[in-house]
Parts: sequence; C-alpha cells; structure tokens
Amino acid sequence: MSISSKVVIGASGVSLFSWLTNKLYGNLTDSVYDRRAHIYEPAGIVSIIIPAFNEEAYIEQALKSILSQNIIHKYPDYFECIVVDNESTDTTTEIAKQYCQVISAPRGMLNARHAGILEASGDIMVSCDADSYYPPNWLNLILRHFHKPKVVAVYGPHLLQGNLLYKIGMVWYMNLIHYAFSGSGCSYLKDAYLTVGGFNLSIDQFNREKMQIESEMVLPAKLHTIGEIVFEIKACNFASARHLELKDIRPKSRYVQEVRRGERF
Repeated sequence: MSISSKVVIGASGVSLFSWLTNKLYGNLTDSVYDRRAHIYEPAGIVSIIIPAFNEEAYIEQALKSILSQNIIHKYPDYFECIVVDNESTDTTTEIAKQYCQVISAPRGMLNARHAGILEASGDIMVSCDADSYYPPNWLNLILRHFHKPKVVAVYGPHLLQGNLLYKIGMVWYMNLIHYAFSGSGCSYLKDAYLTVGGFNLSIDQFNREKMQIESEMVLPAKLHTIGEIVFEIKACNFASARHLELKDIRPKSRYVQEVRRGERF
C-alpha cells in the first residue's frame, strides 16, 4: 500500500467518524429543541428547585430557559419555580426575584435542594442548576414519564456548552454507556424523596467526591428500592463551560477560586 493510499484511507476514516458523531449528536439533541413536539399534560403539580450561590453571571439565562419551556407555556398552572439562595454575596438574589420565588438556606448545595423541596407545594420535584441551559422541550420530555404508575424518578444527560472535544466525547459516551444520575436535570416524586429519607445532609457538602456519591449514587439507589427510575436520553441540558476551568492550574475566575478555597462544591 502506498503512502498516498494510507492518507486517503485515514482521511476517509476521520470523515466517517465526524459524520457519525454529528449524526449521533443530532439524534441526542434534536428532540429537546423541538418546540412543536406533542406536549403532555403534567401528572401533577411540578416544583422546579434551583440552588444558587454567587451565580449572577448565569442565573438569568438559566431561569429564562426554564420559564420558556413549551410545557410551562401550555400548562402554566401546574408549575412553580423556587430559587434557593445559598448565602450569596453578589446580586444573585436580586436577579432571581425578577423571575420567581426566592428562599434562603444555609451553605451547602444539598441543604439548598432539601430546603427547596420542603418549601415546594408540588408533587414532582425538578432539580436544576443555576449555571445550566435547558432547551425548550426538555421538561416535557422529562415529565411525560411520570404518567407511568411505577416511576419515581426521571433524569437525562447533562452535557457541556461550547466545547468541541467534550461534545465528541459525550456523544460517544452517551450512546454507549448509561449516564450517571445528575443533580442538574433530574426529577423525582416528593413523596418518594421523603419516604427514602432524602439526602444525607451531614456529609461534607464541599467535598466534590462525597457530594457526587450522595447525589448521583446514594439518592438514586434509595429511590430505586421503591420504584422505577427512567433515563431519558433525549432530555439533554447543558452546563456552562466554566467547569473546564477547574483543570487549569491557574485560578482565573471567581468560580474556580471559590471551589479551591472550599467555599462551594
């Protein structure tokens, strides 16, 4: 085989990989952006809970995307949105109050989620993050599964905005491996959460490993003992790309500095 033929084959392989990646990414994300999709009437009152600590740069985008959900436009009386301020020192609270109810909770993300759940009047709790974007059909795709009698929780992929390498990696990961239960974009019945004892609030809520174990492994394992958990692969939400900054040895942003000082998870 000549060098030129190897180059052609190599280019063809790259082109095939790129085509297949784009095909899978489209398959993964097309439905969540479909504003004209069939909209299911919610199976109960829905409370959207958003913990927030110093999120003035992101929370308005998150709230606008959540409140622009097609299912909320069609069935507004079924929904409430609660931001749980986690002792922010910036203008997070002032921004959030322009869009929804705001309550307070002691420092710690699980403290905030738990306080929001106790305050909520809904039957279904939807857990969101203050730095994420939620496409318009996301909530509709999540909530439709609660019409099934055995379902106690539903979640979807948590992807990252604006990074090509991450996009490629997650496309293949999402289509080959079952994704972890995530605090952003998961939902569960309030009664189920309370029945299994909810989060263990005594853990160190600024230890990333302990927090991920509690929220992504322990809680879903407990919920699974009393019902079915559905993974909806088409219900993608998108975190901000700031999470990649943690890999940089130079603490540039306020977010990175707060994480490294142990002030936030």
